[in-house]
Amino acid sequence: MNRKKRFLLVLMAFSIAFSSTFISGCKKLVEKELTPNEYGFAFKHCLKNENTPKARLSDVVYGEMEIRLNDSTVLFSNFGKPERLFKILNPKKGNIDEFLLNLHVGDSAIIIAPADSVSKYVAGINSNHKDKLYFYIKVQQIISKKEIDGVQKEQLVQEVREDSILNAYASTRKYNFQKQESGLYFIKIKDGVGENAKYGQKVRVNYSVTTLEGKVIDTNIKPIAISGKIYSAQRKYEPFEFVLGDEGVIAGWNEGISLMKLGSRAKLLLPSKIAYGAEGYGIIPAYTSLIFDVTLVGIQ
Repeated sequence: MNRKKRFLLVLMAFSIAFSSTFISGCKKLVEKELTPNEYGFAFKHCLKNENTPKARLSDVVYGEMEIRLNDSTVLFSNFGKPERLFKILNPKKGNIDEFLLNLHVGDSAIIIAPADSVSKYVAGINSNHKDKLYFYIKVQQIISKKEIDGVQKEQLVQEVREDSILNAYASTRKYNFQKQESGLYFIKIKDGVGENAKYGQKVRVNYSVTTLEGKVIDTNIKPIAISGKIYSAQRKYEPFEFVLGDEGVIAGWNEGISLMKLGSRAKLLLPSKIAYGAEGYGIIPAYTSLIFDVTLVGIQ
């Protein structure tokens, strides 16, 4: 077993052990003190930090959480991988947001709620009116509305700038393009046959990805890999197969291919917001617009 796999297994084992320890400790502290309100909700701190920032309306709660059905079946857990959990929008009675306003940075808590009242937090669960959802929460960060507004303003400026550049790129080359609501510029190079590919279908594509400056970043076409100086003898250069709509594929890629027919070829000009965004990916820097040259060679 290589070092990376061994590290991931150790991390996974640590995360499971940590979550189990936290939850069992939290339950011991509060299990006798959880009294449901008239709506069937109950809340209790396991750990409270009154000297740290407290959540307010429109804030985002960031941290770790495990959701259990009837405190037994785990429906969701991100222990070991903190992420955005909630945005506090509607703190009324009979709503989880009401209890989120009690949280501080560094707090841990348990929320118990009727499953049929909070189904929006866990999609596709099979439950009845007697079932309860248990939310075990550890707060690592509370992001204020001011911080969120600042980031959103920066992103809006970036989106306008990228759209101007993509529009100029397509226009100066006299492409006949269609701009989608998402910001995708779709350029049909060759028409195909039949109907457009549909979400849920398995598709096979040949592709190359370049920056606006023409640098080849990735391709499954051997001659392009060689000419772009990214050829690898260890790689198989063959059509890429995936299920259209797969969440593991960037949004612009899914949308662009859904506009194509079997045998068609197109250029997809993707702003970063539907590509790799503010984080980037590998050698792709943050806020990078990309050009995908795609041929749809199979639909199943």
